[in-house]
Amino acid sequence: MISEVVNSIKLIDTHEHLEPEPDRLSRPQDPMFLFLAHYLTTDFFSSGMTPEEFMVLRDLKKPWEERWPIFERYWDYAKTTGYGLAIRLAIRDLYGISDITRDTYPKLVESMNNKATKGFYRWVLEKANIGKVVLDHGDNTGNSLPKFDRDLFTGVIRFEGIVFISNWGDLMNASRRLKVPIHHLSDLENAFRRYIREVLPNFIGVKTSFPAYMQSLKFEYVTPNEAEYALKAIIEGKEGFRRYTPSSSEVKPLQDYLFRVMLDELEALGKPLQVHTGIQETAPTYDEPPNNALTNANPTQLINLFKEYQNVKFILFHASYPYYHEAGVLAKQWPNVYLDLCWMHEINPRAYVDILSEWLELVPNNKIMAFGGDYAFIEGTYGASVIAKRAINEVVEEKINKGHWDKEDADKVIKRILRENAERVFKLT
Repeated sequence: MISEVVNSIKLIDTHEHLEPEPDRLSRPQDPMFLFLAHYLTTDFFSSGMTPEEFMVLRDLKKPWEERWPIFERYWDYAKTTGYGLAIRLAIRDLYGISDITRDTYPKLVESMNNKATKGFYRWVLEKANIGKVVLDHGDNTGNSLPKFDRDLFTGVIRFEGIVFISNWGDLMNASRRLKVPIHHLSDLENAFRRYIREVLPNFIGVKTSFPAYMQSLKFEYVTPNEAEYALKAIIEGKEGFRRYTPSSSEVKPLQDYLFRVMLDELEALGKPLQVHTGIQETAPTYDEPPNNALTNANPTQLINLFKEYQNVKFILFHASYPYYHEAGVLAKQWPNVYLDLCWMHEINPRAYVDILSEWLELVPNNKIMAFGGDYAFIEGTYGASVIAKRAINEVVEEKINKGHWDKEDADKVIKRILRENAERVFKLT
């Protein structure tokens, strides 16, 4: 059966935000606190939860009985979404709880506390049959994940704090990170190139999310003089010649230039770039609308970079949803464009099935990576893996039943999209 093949594959999980196990185990195993740390919160807010109610739910000083009426109301609305499904599958398989109700809540807490011992992460990953996890911990210091079991975890690094300098404070932070004073573009560029060469060998690639969330994925070509002028605007803004923070249009040439510096070094070192495209996770906890227009995260805006950096592997994250048609065509046209369905399985499980099915008939199957939970807590990772495996089974069986594939085709594709493609792109073997 196809499901047996799917379940037998030791998965490569291409994207997670998990905290170190000791940090997770050191805090109360409170479902309302933990499960509202990522994604489920969005559905609670979009269904009507107020910031004040959210603060009550996350207040560990309040007994769970006092917080329960709020949780119960919004959980009933959100439990039927993909985010809710991932949680329900996880607590069922990991803790033996079929649903979160007033009656089962104390049992869930008890079970979570019983499992919260050293080796917890390994136990969950083995249960999910995940062999390696790629972690994204943002703009870290260049240390290579010191608190994680390196048999199970590896990581990517971000350089966004250096690339996306927009004001004097950002420039000072970049200067401290690079350990050089910055007065001219040459100071910044030379130090940045040296820093990338120093720290990037500790990581399997680079991730960027900032443009998709804060501005646009479009990076224009700029000259060194244009970048120097933008840097000068930032410096003069601090020194009082202008007495204002430069506008986004004034600083964008510097960011565009530094992004290409980063790509130069990725190309030289043979490292891939993971790019957030499509849907953005909103920040409703601050009672604000999303930070950026969805259209700014359309992957077609990256075409000029695909052309300029044909030896850099660009990995389009999150299926570029809802721009998955465009993403698929880009991967079909460009040898250096790859597709990653991370997070998509819990964003919309039905869409995940449809997208994977479409891509497997549009794009060579060595260019698709099918799983990455994208969670801050490992229960979400587990639940997402179950959703993904179910979907892959459905898609592959459909291809066989329609006579498009035979069993040998199916076995090869399953192995590639769940493990071998990621191994090759990230050079994990």
